[in-house]
Amino acid sequence: MKKLVCFAALLAAAAGTSCEKQAAEQNPNPGNNPGEGQRITLSFESARPAPDADTRAFGEGTTEAWEKAVNSATVFVFDAEGAVKFRRDLSTTEIANAPTTPVSLIVPDIRVGESCDFVVVANRTVPQSVTSMDLLLAETDTDAAAYNGTFANVTSKAMRSGGFVMTGQARQKIVEGTTKVAVTLRRTVAKVEVSMAASEAFKSKYGNATITINRISLSRGASATYLMDRSATGYAAAGSTFSSEQASSAGHNLFYIFEKAAAGEGSRVLLTVETTYDIDGSASTTADQVPVTYEVELTGAGGGKILRNGAYHVKGSIDGLTGQDLTLTVSVAPWETLQTQEVNLGQ
Repeated sequence: MKKLVCFAALLAAAAGTSCEKQAAEQNPNPGNNPGEGQRITLSFESARPAPDADTRAFGEGTTEAWEKAVNSATVFVFDAEGAVKFRRDLSTTEIANAPTTPVSLIVPDIRVGESCDFVVVANRTVPQSVTSMDLLLAETDTDAAAYNGTFANVTSKAMRSGGFVMTGQARQKIVEGTTKVAVTLRRTVAKVEVSMAASEAFKSKYGNATITINRISLSRGASATYLMDRSATGYAAAGSTFSSEQASSAGHNLFYIFEKAAAGEGSRVLLTVETTYDIDGSASTTADQVPVTYEVELTGAGGGKILRNGAYHVKGSIDGLTGQDLTLTVSVAPWETLQTQEVNLGQ
């Protein structure tokens, strides 16, 4: 189920010459003076959840309120040469009222017939030095750790101060009358939900013995990502050094990681499961407890590829004690389409 944030921008062409950029930004709601540039009415809102969103189970790619909240937003308009024609930080009131009250803007120096790129960046400050599309495309983020924390925290709030970074872009030619522009925001991180449990085969094989999932960690994740989606041509030049670990909660874990290109085996995001095998199944006796660690690489969207705004459910079944006996199913969902990877461990 796609849970996305949508920006709809309605542009009405005004007759006459354009005003200067400074005047336009200082007076976002001018009158109908023909020298004041092109008028924009901008409205946006978070995509409404599906009727069953509140009853969905863990691992189904549900988009939580804090994952789609827009706390700040900056609007850019670039001309065909990539120069900034307009930039505006929306106020908290404008953001809060946007679903019902469109924001009125004036963009100078754009004309009917001209194609412009409309960009929205949410929940992140963009330096004032970014004065062209090339500079915006060069912007990177390296704070994947800021999104992660304990299972209790990441399943109840946004850990990153400011919320989830989201970006969107659309190119549109200005026409006579009203020009409609729609920009869809997507998160710059991917969501990885992990579910682990002993399989029926394990229970049948080991009788009263039990296995407890203590901790799960992800490693070899991308250490940086581009702010804007550039996956069609490449990924941020960064190592695969990001890692995060989390105590397991009833076999459940949740992580957020940056996008990553497909890679060969040995270079993909690695999932490590730390468990304790208890021979007699009694927590009161510890001499018979043995640590067992399982490792498996994530297939992601295919070949280990991790998509920004992708949702991945890693479903593991522990079948034995070899350290490789794990059956893993990975499914991908929206956020984008849920990918499920199933693995059997210990066969």
